[in-house]
Amino acid sequence: MGCITGKYFKMSANMPPKTKEVDDKGKIRIFQLAMLSAVVLLLAVCIIILAVFLSRDKMEICDNGYTVLPRDFENPSVFDGLTPTEYEAVKVYMFTKTNLSLVPTSKGTPRNAYIFMIDLLLPPKDKVIEHLDHGMIQPERKALVVVIRGDLSTGVVEEYEVSPLRCPTYHRKVNPHPIPFNFRPMDDPEYGRLFGIIKKATETLYPLLTESYGLAYHNCTPGENCMQFYDVAPRGINDNERNTWFWGFRAVEGLYLHPLGLEIQIDHAHRTFSDWNILQIVYNGQMRASPELLLEDYKKGNIKKLKIPTPTSEQNLYSTYKRRGKSEMNVPLQGPKLIEPDGHRYKIDGLHVTYMHWEFNINTKASTGVQLFDIKFQKERIAYELSFQEACVFYSGYGPAQGITNYYDVSWFIGAYINELVAGVDCPDTATFLDVDFFLKSENPLRIKKGICVFEEHAGVPLRRHYASDFHGSYYYYGGLGDYRLVVRSIANVWNYDYIFDYIFHLNGAIEVQVYSTGYVQSAFPLDDELQYGSKMASFMTANIHQHLFHYKVDLDINGRSNMYSTLDISTEKIKSPWYSDFNKTQFKFELNKKSTEEEANYKTANEARYDIFYNDQVENEFKHKRAYRILNHGKTPYLLSKSSETNAARWAKFPLAVSKYKDNEISSTSIYANNGPRNPVVDFEKFISDNESLENKDLVAWVTLGVLHIPHTEDIPSTTTAGSQVRFFVLPFNYFPECPSMSSPNAVHITPKGANDINLNTFGTSYNSNCIQKQNGPASYDGRVYDAN
Repeated sequence: MGCITGKYFKMSANMPPKTKEVDDKGKIRIFQLAMLSAVVLLLAVCIIILAVFLSRDKMEICDNGYTVLPRDFENPSVFDGLTPTEYEAVKVYMFTKTNLSLVPTSKGTPRNAYIFMIDLLLPPKDKVIEHLDHGMIQPERKALVVVIRGDLSTGVVEEYEVSPLRCPTYHRKVNPHPIPFNFRPMDDPEYGRLFGIIKKATETLYPLLTESYGLAYHNCTPGENCMQFYDVAPRGINDNERNTWFWGFRAVEGLYLHPLGLEIQIDHAHRTFSDWNILQIVYNGQMRASPELLLEDYKKGNIKKLKIPTPTSEQNLYSTYKRRGKSEMNVPLQGPKLIEPDGHRYKIDGLHVTYMHWEFNINTKASTGVQLFDIKFQKERIAYELSFQEACVFYSGYGPAQGITNYYDVSWFIGAYINELVAGVDCPDTATFLDVDFFLKSENPLRIKKGICVFEEHAGVPLRRHYASDFHGSYYYYGGLGDYRLVVRSIANVWNYDYIFDYIFHLNGAIEVQVYSTGYVQSAFPLDDELQYGSKMASFMTANIHQHLFHYKVDLDINGRSNMYSTLDISTEKIKSPWYSDFNKTQFKFELNKKSTEEEANYKTANEARYDIFYNDQVENEFKHKRAYRILNHGKTPYLLSKSSETNAARWAKFPLAVSKYKDNEISSTSIYANNGPRNPVVDFEKFISDNESLENKDLVAWVTLGVLHIPHTEDIPSTTTAGSQVRFFVLPFNYFPECPSMSSPNAVHITPKGANDINLNTFGTSYNSNCIQKQNGPASYDGRVYDAN
């Protein structure tokens, strides 16, 4: 409707003056017209909204894209983990065809023999390469079986090779030296007995617990007044002990931040349960030999008492993940989400992944988690294996539990503690989720649903770009390519900490390996002497300085297995300028330094200026450069505990990068026995390199150490955030390709100006339009439980 003009109000000279009645009628008329305009406008808006809604309703769900095929359990590849049928076959064979007198795991005691773990045992690398590259028959699949031999007069742990997996007929012991019985990892039957001892102790201490904390362990109501106990490691101050400290926490969400100052040490080294006993108990920093003596002194007033009030829901909130604080938005709005307009641009066939020029195989171990094998780019093998090896957390502290704590997380089976991933939070809704199977401390194989996710993302930055300015207000051209990349992710929870493990594949032939730390800090009761090691973050809680360390194996095969390792050592020089008679310049220079032996190759400082390159000495590019790959470590950390015997099982941490000659028996830099035998480790990494073998034209393995020192602070409440806690390293091409291989990507954009207000846009055949909506699963699809894999 048009505007109301002045003609409607122009008064004729012959008309009588306006009366009040006429004036009122005019106002009514204006009001009616205004209302009509508003109704018309509202109707138009409704029509637009309805049209948008109806058009959205007609939009299709985005296509699935390339195929994703499930595992073929009948025909596993050489790298695939064991199938449920294979697990069962191995278990039945061990029970029926050996003379080990095995009992079910649930009935295992320190006097019995029982299966602790079954895992894939890879064939020798020579056999695998013959199969992959020369069409030879797939090597026989084998299993590694860990057996607890409590039935022997001197208990030991034994490891067996069992094959063939379809119908096992053969087994042999493979551990070269006896594994001490005290080094065995913990299992449910042992924990059950230990918590029984704690239950009996807390029954004695019931008056103390209710008065000091308003809590109980044996007689409580879950969610109201219960406490829980958790153990730390190592289990004693020498490798002959199995003396474990348990400490108490208030059983609420985020219990890790509610220590109670009550710690119990139990000796459980003996083979007979009746010989297990409490060695000491500490309450508010005061030690007694038994619960009875502690209670006696408590009642007599001979001990400094605690009175920790039961937190109200508000006070307790600091440890929960429930939202609190003033919101940034009056109405919650969804954040940005990924969309795949044409569906997945990667293929998955079981556990074999293909993405652009990349392809690789995924395997998962209960001990170490996700491993990648036979990684190729443009059909050329770059790495035979890229795998996580170990995560350690070394703590400082005063209290008996905090003061002894050093964790080797592979001994806690970080791979089996991979947990289900939440769509829309842990991984994008567009991700493909894969299940994880394992056989550990159980009588049947177990399955974690959606334990691994695979997804493509745009990193939010260009992989490369340039704006060529003409320096007169315009430009000659713009060229760019988004950093599209494929991510393989798993997240493992080991008690308080959650670790996010990423393998990332870029379009330029680079591999990025990244670890994030999140979850809760480990807290301690704030005794006066404890505060020198940490920060008080709540009334009855402090969190202490610690170091996270991560270790990776990178078995590079650059143009074959005959490789060299060299460094390009960067230094400075001061030279007299050839162009100016009175000018001297200080500048960089570099020189090639070939590493002939393992001793020459391994350095212990984190601040040397160098490039670390791996190459085949017989293969050059057109400019006579060696076609090489480079390892770039962005996660170097000073290792300050190298002289402590408690960290002997982490001697790899001395080396930001170590290089060794490949050996089939040097499978991993650590073992599942490290945490209970750290001083004389079953696998001593330094022995991999102490024999000082030649590295010239050999099959080489690189070992990369990442780490971060963490001094907890109040922003770690309720938990540590991933921002700033990540460490990473890269495997990068270095003169390997004639140019950046991402030049083949059709996702590039090239723009040149066209006249005053137009452009020539070239997207190389890729559409930037989308007329579909992404299917969203979101957190509502979460389950979170572990299932029987059969």
